[in-house]
Amino acid sequence: MEIVAHSHTGRVRSNNEDAVAFDRQRGLAVLADGMGGLDAGEVASRIAVERVLGELNGDELSEVALREAVLQANRAVVERARQARVDMGTTVVAWLRADHGQCFVAHVGDSRAYRLRGGTLRRLTTDHSMVQQMIDEGILSEAEALTAPNRNVITRALGLDHAVDVDVRSWVTTPGDLYLLCSDGLTDMVSEPDIETLLGELADRGQNLREVAGALVDRANDSGGHDNVSVMLIRPA
Repeated sequence: MEIVAHSHTGRVRSNNEDAVAFDRQRGLAVLADGMGGLDAGEVASRIAVERVLGELNGDELSEVALREAVLQANRAVVERARQARVDMGTTVVAWLRADHGQCFVAHVGDSRAYRLRGGTLRRLTTDHSMVQQMIDEGILSEAEALTAPNRNVITRALGLDHAVDVDVRSWVTTPGDLYLLCSDGLTDMVSEPDIETLLGELADRGQNLREVAGALVDRANDSGGHDNVSVMLIRPA
């Protein structure tokens, strides 16, 4: 399998509060987008990715194990915030290879997972955000949500409370699938149709995943780069 990651500060921010980490041998990829004053966001996101990878080091790489790893990451961020006496938090999205041609995706917050299959992009996660709640309740349309003033307000994150709900779903993988994990620095700057087109065109040209990841980040920065932007690409087979 192949996993690549690319993270960039963007064109506006002075520091990068995103963190990415992966382990090809275990088939595990983790991305986090931190938030908090000073460098607290950087600390929170780094703790999250390191803790998830550290917790998933046994023989049982299951849905239950993935959920527990994210819960342990939450506890670690909460504890660091308590010790430092600062507010900090982070989103997280993780992809884990499973047996029998399956994978698990866990997430908290508005960092996303997508799958490109047969040229069609599908979002695999639902944002834990105020705007998504308004969409679900019929208050906003998808188009209106793109420019809503509160579109970056999230309703769930690691580090805010000792208890957190972690969404975990399983998916069947097929040959040729390409999975994308990303922070909102990508999706705020590049529309899903444009991501789909770009991924499809680059795949058709046979470009390697590292080049594809770089092209996605470049597109976000060319569109304004208002936030840190991080992407991870996973090709299971």
